[in-house]
Amino acid sequence: MKLGVAEWKRVFPREKERVFRKGEIMVLEGGRARELLVILSGKARVEKRIRGRDALVLARLGSGEILGELSILTGRSRSASVVAESTVRALIVPMAKVKSLLGTGGGMRGKFQRQLMESLARRLVRLLEQLPMVQGVWREPRTAASVRAAIEKMYAGWAI
Repeated sequence: MKLGVAEWKRVFPREKERVFRKGEIMVLEGGRARELLVILSGKARVEKRIRGRDALVLARLGSGEILGELSILTGRSRSASVVAESTVRALIVPMAKVKSLLGTGGGMRGKFQRQLMESLARRLVRLLEQLPMVQGVWREPRTAASVRAAIEKMYAGWAI
């Protein structure tokens, strides 16, 4: 269940807000994870460029959704870019704050929860890394466009 804006502000009451203008890059593929972003208002798209081709849209995100969690959970660089499709207001949550909330309590239960999340994140990143192979199989632009459309549909609603 997705949290609403008021709930996110209760989870992170001291975190700063930032406004991103339409077209502004919110997260850059390949960058280091320093924070988690929580969209309070506006729309953003998650996109991945493969071998210099047009960006492949993996997801569209809106109010109450988070981005940047894969990099925080895996410790790897950002797996995709996120671009503001409209003016976006977002909470900026430092990585240390996020990690302090992940599976730190509850003894074995907390350790299990953290390991489960990290495992799922690593699997998802490995799947995303296979996109170049899928996209590179076909040479004709029309076929590549149909593959792009199918992959966009398959990944609809996934957050990075």
